[in-house]
Amino acid sequence: MTRTFVDSSVLLTAWRGREGSEQGLAVLEADDREFCTSQMVRLELLPKPGYFKNQLECAFYGLHFARVQAEEPLSQALGDEAMKLGGKFGVAAADALNLCAAIRLGAKEFITAEKPGKPMFRVPAIQVLSIHSSRDFPGKTR
Repeated sequence: MTRTFVDSSVLLTAWRGREGSEQGLAVLEADDREFCTSQMVRLELLPKPGYFKNQLECAFYGLHFARVQAEEPLSQALGDEAMKLGGKFGVAAADALNLCAAIRLGAKEFITAEKPGKPMFRVPAIQVLSIHSSRDFPGKTR
């Protein structure tokens, strides 16, 4: 089992059926992955559809969260690590929080819907994979 952290962008892409949704769904349905997440991912995904009473969208995300084996809460320590990581590699705040959460939880891979070349791909402490990269997901179709 590969411990995997799925960025909120993958879940959003899969839900909305955008380019890369097939790869995102394949990741989410994989039996050879053990998922971990962060409180930040929940915060990025659940409040808005909850407010608008989009029960199907909330249930879709809930299926992923039900499979999660470990979750990193927001904390001062996480924020401090994210500040250092962001400053060192030029990573945006939410991405830095999620990358640090993944690293703290021992994830081997961080899967995102961001396109390769973004600052998060500079972080050497974890393998960052994009559902938009045929290198990362060879079966990818356009």
